[in-house]
Amino acid sequence: MRATMAQRAAATAVLAITLAGPANARADHVQLSNGDSLTGSITAVSSAELTMDTELAGRVTLKWSVLSSVTSTTAVRATMRTGHTVEGVPVMTDARLSIQGAAGAATPIDLSAVDRLDLANEPAGPSWHGAVNAGVDVTRGNSETSTVSTNAAITRLGLKDRLGLFGTYLFSGIGSGADAVTTARNLRAGARYDHDVAGPMFLFAFGDVENDPLQLLDLRTVVGGGSGAHLIKTDATRLNLFGGVSYAKDSYTDVTTTTDTPAAPVVPPGHGGTPPGQSGNHPPRGGAAPSTVRTSRSRELGELLFGQDLSHQLSDNVSLVEALTVFPAIRDVQDYRVSFDLSLSAQINGWLQWNVTIGDRYLNIPPAGGAVQNDTFVSTGLGITFGHVDPIAYTGAEGRQPQPTQKK
Repeated sequence: MRATMAQRAAATAVLAITLAGPANARADHVQLSNGDSLTGSITAVSSAELTMDTELAGRVTLKWSVLSSVTSTTAVRATMRTGHTVEGVPVMTDARLSIQGAAGAATPIDLSAVDRLDLANEPAGPSWHGAVNAGVDVTRGNSETSTVSTNAAITRLGLKDRLGLFGTYLFSGIGSGADAVTTARNLRAGARYDHDVAGPMFLFAFGDVENDPLQLLDLRTVVGGGSGAHLIKTDATRLNLFGGVSYAKDSYTDVTTTTDTPAAPVVPPGHGGTPPGQSGNHPPRGGAAPSTVRTSRSRELGELLFGQDLSHQLSDNVSLVEALTVFPAIRDVQDYRVSFDLSLSAQINGWLQWNVTIGDRYLNIPPAGGAVQNDTFVSTGLGITFGHVDPIAYTGAEGRQPQPTQKK
Protein backbone atom coordinates (compact mmCIF):
# COMPACT_ATOMS: atom_id res chain seq x y z
CA MET A 1 0.00 0.00 0.00
CA ARG A 2 2.87 2.38 0.89
CA ALA A 3 4.59 1.63 -2.43
CA THR A 4 1.39 2.29 -4.30
CA MET A 5 0.89 5.62 -2.55
CA ALA A 6 4.49 6.59 -3.24
CA GLN A 7 4.11 5.67 -6.87
CA ARG A 8 0.95 7.76 -7.14
CA ALA A 9 2.68 10.74 -5.52
CA ALA A 10 5.62 10.44 -7.89
CA ALA A 11 3.31 10.17 -10.90
CA THR A 12 1.39 13.25 -9.74
CA ALA A 13 4.62 15.22 -9.37
CA VAL A 14 5.81 14.18 -12.82
CA LEU A 15 2.44 15.18 -14.33
CA ALA A 16 2.55 18.58 -12.60
CA ILE A 17 6.06 19.24 -13.89
CA THR A 18 5.04 18.12 -17.35
CA LEU A 19 2.06 20.46 -17.41
CA ALA A 20 3.92 23.37 -15.84
CA GLY A 21 6.83 23.08 -18.21
CA PRO A 22 4.98 23.97 -21.45
CA ALA A 23 3.00 26.67 -19.65
CA ASN A 24 6.23 28.36 -18.54
CA ALA A 25 7.71 27.85 -22.00
CA ARG A 26 4.75 29.57 -23.58
CA ALA A 27 4.93 32.56 -21.20
CA ASP A 28 6.07 35.91 -22.63
CA HIS A 29 8.76 37.73 -20.67
CA VAL A 30 9.81 41.40 -20.89
CA GLN A 31 12.50 43.30 -19.02
CA LEU A 32 12.38 47.06 -18.58
CA SER A 33 15.35 49.38 -18.90
CA ASN A 34 15.16 50.08 -15.14
CA GLY A 35 15.71 46.40 -14.36
CA ASP A 36 12.11 45.39 -13.58
CA SER A 37 10.65 42.39 -15.38
CA LEU A 38 7.18 41.04 -16.15
CA THR A 39 5.93 37.61 -17.20
CA GLY A 40 2.56 37.01 -18.80
CA SER A 41 0.88 36.85 -22.20
CA ILE A 42 1.14 39.47 -24.95
CA THR A 43 -2.40 40.48 -25.99
CA ALA A 44 -1.75 43.41 -28.35
CA VAL A 45 1.11 45.20 -30.09
CA SER A 46 1.51 48.36 -32.14
CA SER A 47 4.42 50.35 -33.50
CA ALA A 48 4.35 52.41 -30.28
CA GLU A 49 3.63 49.94 -27.48
CA LEU A 50 3.08 46.40 -26.24
CA THR A 51 0.21 45.19 -24.05
CA MET A 52 0.58 42.19 -21.75
CA ASP A 53 -1.72 40.36 -19.34
CA THR A 54 0.14 39.45 -16.14
CA GLU A 55 -0.98 37.46 -13.12
CA LEU A 56 0.19 39.98 -10.51
CA ALA A 57 -0.13 43.38 -12.22
CA GLY A 58 -3.10 42.65 -14.49
CA ARG A 59 -3.10 44.26 -17.93
CA VAL A 60 -0.02 46.40 -18.53
CA THR A 61 0.79 48.59 -21.54
CA LEU A 62 4.45 49.42 -22.14
CA LYS A 63 6.16 51.57 -24.74
CA TRP A 64 8.85 49.81 -26.73
CA SER A 65 11.28 52.57 -25.72
CA VAL A 66 11.20 51.46 -22.04
CA LEU A 67 11.98 47.81 -22.82
CA SER A 68 15.47 46.34 -22.89
CA SER A 69 14.63 42.72 -23.73
CA VAL A 70 11.66 40.64 -24.86
CA THR A 71 11.28 36.86 -25.05
CA SER A 72 8.01 35.64 -26.53
CA THR A 73 6.23 32.80 -28.28
CA THR A 74 3.39 35.07 -29.50
CA ALA A 75 3.60 35.60 -33.26
CA VAL A 76 3.38 39.18 -34.58
CA ARG A 77 3.29 40.72 -38.04
CA ALA A 78 5.05 43.95 -39.06
CA THR A 79 3.94 45.77 -42.21
CA MET A 80 6.68 48.12 -43.32
CA ARG A 81 6.15 51.46 -45.07
CA THR A 82 7.71 49.88 -48.15
CA GLY A 83 4.80 47.44 -48.32
CA HIS A 84 6.50 44.16 -47.40
CA THR A 85 5.62 42.23 -44.23
CA VAL A 86 7.65 40.33 -41.67
CA GLU A 87 6.03 37.66 -39.50
CA GLY A 88 7.35 35.74 -36.52
CA VAL A 89 7.96 36.06 -32.78
CA PRO A 90 9.36 39.32 -31.37
CA VAL A 91 12.84 39.20 -29.86
CA MET A 92 14.47 42.20 -28.21
CA THR A 93 18.06 42.30 -27.00
CA ASP A 94 19.82 45.42 -25.75
CA ALA A 95 16.74 47.47 -26.70
CA ARG A 96 17.00 46.34 -30.35
CA LEU A 97 13.88 44.65 -31.74
CA SER A 98 13.91 41.78 -34.23
CA ILE A 99 11.28 39.37 -35.55
CA GLN A 100 12.34 35.75 -35.74
CA GLY A 101 10.65 33.79 -38.50
CA ALA A 102 9.68 30.11 -38.59
CA ALA A 103 12.97 29.24 -40.30
CA GLY A 104 14.91 30.74 -37.40
CA ALA A 105 16.23 33.82 -39.20
CA ALA A 106 15.85 37.10 -37.30
CA THR A 107 14.98 40.32 -39.14
CA PRO A 108 15.93 43.60 -37.39
CA ILE A 109 12.94 45.96 -37.13
CA ASP A 110 13.15 49.76 -37.16
CA LEU A 111 9.89 50.85 -35.50
CA SER A 112 10.04 54.25 -37.19
CA ALA A 113 9.80 52.45 -40.55
CA VAL A 114 6.85 50.27 -39.48
CA ASP A 115 3.45 51.23 -40.90
CA ARG A 116 1.52 48.70 -38.83
CA LEU A 117 2.43 46.17 -36.14
CA ASP A 118 -0.17 43.71 -34.87
CA LEU A 119 -0.66 40.14 -33.75
CA ALA A 120 -0.29 37.59 -36.53
CA ASN A 121 -3.75 36.13 -35.85
CA GLU A 122 -5.43 39.48 -36.65
CA PRO A 123 -6.58 40.16 -40.26
CA ALA A 124 -3.74 41.47 -42.42
CA GLY A 125 -5.98 43.18 -44.95
CA PRO A 126 -9.10 45.35 -44.76
CA SER A 127 -11.72 44.16 -42.27
CA TRP A 128 -15.41 44.94 -41.87
CA HIS A 129 -17.13 45.36 -38.50
CA GLY A 130 -20.07 47.21 -37.06
CA ALA A 131 -23.10 47.34 -34.80
CA VAL A 132 -26.87 47.59 -35.21
CA ASN A 133 -28.67 49.10 -32.20
CA ALA A 134 -32.36 49.45 -31.38
CA GLY A 135 -34.44 50.94 -28.59
CA VAL A 136 -38.21 50.70 -27.99
CA ASP A 137 -40.31 52.56 -25.39
CA VAL A 138 -44.08 51.97 -25.19
CA THR A 139 -46.49 53.10 -22.44
CA ARG A 140 -50.23 52.52 -22.16
CA GLY A 141 -52.77 53.57 -19.54
CA ASN A 142 -52.76 57.13 -18.18
CA SER A 143 -50.10 57.94 -20.74
CA GLU A 144 -49.90 56.63 -24.28
CA THR A 145 -46.49 57.04 -25.88
CA SER A 146 -44.38 55.13 -28.39
CA THR A 147 -40.72 55.62 -29.28
CA VAL A 148 -38.72 53.49 -31.70
CA SER A 149 -35.13 54.15 -32.67
CA THR A 150 -32.76 52.11 -34.83
CA ASN A 151 -29.25 52.89 -35.98
CA ALA A 152 -26.38 51.10 -37.66
CA ALA A 153 -22.69 51.92 -38.07
CA ILE A 154 -20.45 49.81 -40.32
CA THR A 155 -16.72 50.37 -40.76
CA ARG A 156 -14.15 49.01 -43.18
CA LEU A 157 -10.59 49.34 -41.84
CA GLY A 158 -7.56 49.11 -44.10
CA LEU A 159 -3.87 49.58 -43.42
CA LYS A 160 -4.04 53.31 -44.20
CA ASP A 161 -7.71 54.10 -44.67
CA ARG A 162 -11.17 53.83 -43.16
CA LEU A 163 -14.60 53.76 -44.80
CA GLY A 164 -17.57 54.41 -42.51
CA LEU A 165 -21.27 54.00 -43.31
CA PHE A 166 -24.14 54.89 -41.00
CA GLY A 167 -27.92 55.10 -40.93
CA THR A 168 -30.45 55.98 -38.23
CA TYR A 169 -34.22 56.28 -37.92
CA LEU A 170 -36.25 57.78 -35.07
CA PHE A 171 -40.01 57.79 -34.49
CA SER A 172 -41.84 59.05 -31.40
CA GLY A 173 -45.57 59.55 -30.91
CA ILE A 174 -48.13 60.33 -28.23
CA GLY A 175 -51.71 59.08 -28.08
CA SER A 176 -53.33 56.32 -30.12
CA GLY A 177 -56.00 55.96 -32.75
CA ALA A 178 -57.63 59.25 -33.73
CA ASP A 179 -55.65 61.04 -30.98
CA ALA A 180 -52.26 59.82 -32.24
CA VAL A 181 -49.77 62.63 -32.81
CA THR A 182 -46.22 62.25 -34.12
CA THR A 183 -43.79 64.17 -31.89
CA ALA A 184 -40.51 63.17 -33.57
CA ARG A 185 -39.53 61.58 -36.86
CA ASN A 186 -36.07 61.70 -38.32
CA LEU A 187 -34.10 59.76 -40.91
CA ARG A 188 -30.37 60.20 -41.55
CA ALA A 189 -27.70 58.34 -43.51
CA GLY A 190 -24.19 59.04 -44.71
CA ALA A 191 -20.65 57.90 -45.45
CA ARG A 192 -17.12 59.10 -44.72
CA TYR A 193 -13.72 58.06 -46.06
CA ASP A 194 -10.41 58.74 -44.27
CA HIS A 195 -6.93 58.12 -45.69
CA ASP A 196 -3.60 58.54 -43.90
CA VAL A 197 -1.12 60.45 -46.05
CA ALA A 198 2.09 61.21 -44.12
CA GLY A 199 2.97 60.76 -40.48
CA PRO A 200 -0.03 61.75 -38.33
CA MET A 201 -1.80 63.59 -41.19
CA PHE A 202 -4.94 62.27 -42.90
CA LEU A 203 -7.45 63.43 -45.52
CA PHE A 204 -11.20 62.85 -45.36
CA ALA A 205 -14.35 63.25 -47.46
CA PHE A 206 -17.98 62.74 -46.45
CA GLY A 207 -21.59 62.98 -47.54
CA ASP A 208 -24.79 63.10 -45.45
CA VAL A 209 -28.55 63.26 -46.06
CA GLU A 210 -31.30 63.97 -43.52
CA ASN A 211 -35.10 64.21 -43.41
CA ASP A 212 -37.03 65.75 -40.47
CA PRO A 213 -40.72 66.47 -41.28
CA LEU A 214 -41.48 67.97 -37.85
CA GLN A 215 -38.83 70.62 -38.44
CA LEU A 216 -40.37 71.09 -41.92
CA LEU A 217 -37.10 69.76 -43.36
CA ASP A 218 -37.79 67.77 -46.52
CA LEU A 219 -34.11 67.08 -47.27
CA ARG A 220 -30.73 68.26 -46.05
CA THR A 221 -27.72 67.35 -48.16
CA VAL A 222 -24.17 67.91 -46.93
CA VAL A 223 -20.93 67.05 -48.75
CA GLY A 224 -17.42 68.08 -47.81
CA GLY A 225 -13.90 67.15 -46.89
CA GLY A 226 -10.65 68.32 -45.39
CA SER A 227 -7.58 67.20 -43.48
CA GLY A 228 -6.65 66.37 -39.92
CA ALA A 229 -3.95 65.06 -37.62
CA HIS A 230 -3.78 62.15 -35.19
CA LEU A 231 -2.49 63.85 -32.03
CA ILE A 232 -2.68 60.55 -30.15
CA LYS A 233 -2.99 57.20 -31.88
CA THR A 234 -2.52 54.16 -29.66
CA ASP A 235 -4.41 50.93 -29.06
CA ALA A 236 -6.27 52.53 -26.15
CA THR A 237 -6.64 56.20 -27.15
CA ARG A 238 -7.13 58.21 -30.35
CA LEU A 239 -7.34 62.00 -30.38
CA ASN A 240 -7.80 63.82 -33.73
CA LEU A 241 -7.99 67.46 -34.77
CA PHE A 242 -9.48 68.24 -38.19
CA GLY A 243 -10.73 71.03 -40.41
CA GLY A 244 -12.13 71.54 -43.89
CA VAL A 245 -15.05 72.85 -45.94
CA SER A 246 -18.56 71.61 -46.69
CA TYR A 247 -21.55 72.47 -48.88
CA ALA A 248 -25.00 72.29 -47.26
CA LYS A 249 -28.39 72.54 -48.94
CA ASP A 250 -31.68 72.46 -46.98
CA SER A 251 -35.09 72.14 -48.62
CA TYR A 252 -38.09 72.97 -46.41
CA THR A 253 -41.82 72.45 -46.72
CA ASP A 254 -43.69 75.50 -48.07
CA VAL A 255 -45.44 76.52 -44.83
CA THR A 256 -45.87 80.01 -43.38
CA THR A 257 -45.78 80.16 -39.58
CA THR A 258 -45.96 82.87 -36.93
CA THR A 259 -44.93 83.01 -33.28
CA ASP A 260 -46.60 86.22 -32.04
CA THR A 261 -49.81 84.41 -30.94
CA PRO A 262 -49.53 82.42 -27.68
CA ALA A 263 -50.23 78.73 -28.07
CA ALA A 264 -53.36 77.30 -26.48
CA PRO A 265 -52.89 75.17 -23.35
CA VAL A 266 -51.99 71.60 -24.15
CA VAL A 267 -54.21 68.86 -22.73
CA PRO A 268 -52.81 65.31 -22.57
CA PRO A 269 -54.61 62.58 -24.55
CA GLY A 270 -57.27 60.82 -22.51
CA HIS A 271 -58.24 63.99 -20.62
CA GLY A 272 -60.28 65.69 -23.34
CA GLY A 273 -59.27 68.63 -25.49
CA THR A 274 -57.02 68.76 -28.52
CA PRO A 275 -54.05 66.36 -28.58
CA PRO A 276 -50.59 67.99 -28.71
CA GLY A 277 -49.48 68.85 -32.20
CA GLN A 278 -52.97 69.31 -33.65
CA SER A 279 -54.68 72.60 -34.56
CA GLY A 280 -51.26 74.20 -34.96
CA ASN A 281 -50.30 73.72 -31.30
CA HIS A 282 -46.83 72.32 -30.65
CA PRO A 283 -46.29 69.79 -27.85
CA PRO A 284 -44.42 71.06 -24.75
CA ARG A 285 -40.72 71.51 -25.47
CA GLY A 286 -37.65 72.89 -23.79
CA GLY A 287 -36.57 76.35 -24.97
CA ALA A 288 -38.51 79.02 -26.82
CA ALA A 289 -38.96 79.50 -30.55
CA PRO A 290 -36.88 82.38 -31.97
CA SER A 291 -38.58 85.76 -32.35
CA THR A 292 -37.82 85.73 -36.08
CA VAL A 293 -39.14 82.79 -38.07
CA ARG A 294 -37.61 81.83 -41.39
CA THR A 295 -40.24 80.86 -43.94
CA SER A 296 -37.77 80.36 -46.80
CA ARG A 297 -38.05 76.97 -48.42
CA SER A 298 -34.30 76.53 -48.93
CA ARG A 299 -30.94 77.23 -47.40
CA GLU A 300 -27.87 76.77 -49.58
CA LEU A 301 -24.37 77.78 -48.49
CA GLY A 302 -20.73 76.88 -48.17
CA GLU A 303 -19.35 76.15 -44.72
CA LEU A 304 -16.05 75.89 -42.94
CA LEU A 305 -15.70 73.08 -40.45
CA PHE A 306 -13.30 72.40 -37.62
CA GLY A 307 -13.40 70.16 -34.59
CA GLN A 308 -11.94 67.29 -32.61
CA ASP A 309 -12.87 63.74 -31.73
CA LEU A 310 -11.64 61.46 -28.95
CA SER A 311 -12.00 57.75 -28.34
CA HIS A 312 -10.67 55.98 -25.29
CA GLN A 313 -10.83 52.31 -24.31
CA LEU A 314 -11.66 52.40 -20.58
CA SER A 315 -11.36 48.63 -20.23
CA ASP A 316 -11.46 45.49 -22.34
CA ASN A 317 -15.23 45.89 -22.94
CA VAL A 318 -16.01 49.56 -22.25
CA SER A 319 -15.19 52.46 -24.58
CA LEU A 320 -15.83 56.21 -24.54
CA VAL A 321 -16.30 58.39 -27.63
CA GLU A 322 -16.57 62.20 -27.75
CA ALA A 323 -16.78 64.62 -30.69
CA LEU A 324 -17.25 68.37 -31.14
CA THR A 325 -17.58 70.11 -34.53
CA VAL A 326 -18.41 73.71 -35.50
CA PHE A 327 -19.75 74.65 -38.99
CA PRO A 328 -19.60 78.44 -39.60
CA ALA A 329 -20.96 79.71 -42.94
CA ILE A 330 -18.25 81.12 -45.23
CA ARG A 331 -20.16 84.31 -46.10
CA ASP A 332 -21.50 84.98 -42.60
CA VAL A 333 -19.83 83.41 -39.55
CA GLN A 334 -22.95 84.24 -37.49
CA ASP A 335 -24.75 81.58 -39.52
CA TYR A 336 -23.22 78.54 -37.84
CA ARG A 337 -24.20 75.20 -36.37
CA VAL A 338 -22.55 73.12 -33.64
CA SER A 339 -22.68 69.43 -32.81
CA PHE A 340 -21.51 67.65 -29.66
CA ASP A 341 -21.65 63.96 -28.75
CA LEU A 342 -20.59 61.80 -25.82
CA SER A 343 -21.15 58.05 -26.03
CA LEU A 344 -20.38 55.15 -23.68
CA SER A 345 -20.52 51.59 -25.03
CA ALA A 346 -20.14 48.30 -23.19
CA GLN A 347 -19.64 44.99 -24.98
CA ILE A 348 -21.71 42.50 -22.95
CA ASN A 349 -20.44 39.46 -24.87
CA GLY A 350 -19.12 38.64 -28.30
CA TRP A 351 -22.21 39.89 -30.13
CA LEU A 352 -24.33 41.97 -27.69
CA GLN A 353 -23.62 45.64 -26.91
CA TRP A 354 -25.15 48.23 -24.55
CA ASN A 355 -24.70 51.95 -25.14
CA VAL A 356 -25.77 55.34 -23.79
CA THR A 357 -25.39 58.55 -25.78
CA ILE A 358 -25.70 62.24 -24.90
CA GLY A 359 -25.80 64.72 -27.76
CA ASP A 360 -26.60 68.33 -28.60
CA ARG A 361 -27.31 70.14 -31.91
CA TYR A 362 -27.34 73.93 -32.13
CA LEU A 363 -28.30 76.07 -35.14
CA ASN A 364 -27.50 79.74 -34.51
CA ILE A 365 -29.83 81.14 -37.19
CA PRO A 366 -33.60 80.66 -36.67
CA PRO A 367 -34.66 77.32 -38.18
CA ALA A 368 -37.55 77.19 -40.60
CA GLY A 369 -41.06 76.90 -39.18
CA GLY A 370 -40.28 78.38 -35.78
CA ALA A 371 -38.44 75.32 -34.40
CA VAL A 372 -36.17 76.02 -31.43
CA GLN A 373 -32.48 76.45 -32.18
CA ASN A 374 -31.13 73.79 -29.83
CA ASP A 375 -31.92 70.04 -29.70
CA THR A 376 -30.67 67.91 -26.81
CA PHE A 377 -31.10 64.15 -26.57
CA VAL A 378 -30.19 61.18 -24.39
CA SER A 379 -30.55 57.61 -25.60
CA THR A 380 -29.78 54.10 -24.43
CA GLY A 381 -30.31 50.70 -26.00
CA LEU A 382 -28.95 47.29 -26.93
CA GLY A 383 -27.26 46.32 -30.17
CA ILE A 384 -25.89 43.40 -32.14
CA THR A 385 -22.25 43.61 -33.23
CA PHE A 386 -20.18 41.74 -35.79
CA GLY A 387 -16.47 41.68 -36.43
CA HIS A 388 -14.05 43.48 -34.12
CA VAL A 389 -16.06 46.48 -32.88
CA ASP A 390 -14.36 49.82 -33.56
CA PRO A 391 -15.26 52.34 -30.84
CA ILE A 392 -14.85 55.22 -33.27
CA ALA A 393 -16.99 53.88 -36.10
CA TYR A 394 -18.20 56.74 -38.29
CA THR A 395 -21.66 58.01 -37.33
CA GLY A 396 -22.08 61.15 -39.38
CA ALA A 397 -20.43 64.18 -40.90
CA GLU A 398 -19.98 65.71 -37.46
CA GLY A 399 -18.90 62.49 -35.75
CA ARG A 400 -22.41 62.47 -34.34
CA GLN A 401 -24.27 59.59 -32.81
CA PRO A 402 -27.87 58.65 -33.70
CA GLN A 403 -30.73 60.51 -32.00
CA PRO A 404 -33.22 58.08 -30.44
CA THR A 405 -34.71 60.70 -28.08
CA GLN A 406 -35.01 64.43 -28.79
CA LYS A 407 -36.38 67.50 -27.11
CA LYS A 408 -37.62 70.17 -29.47
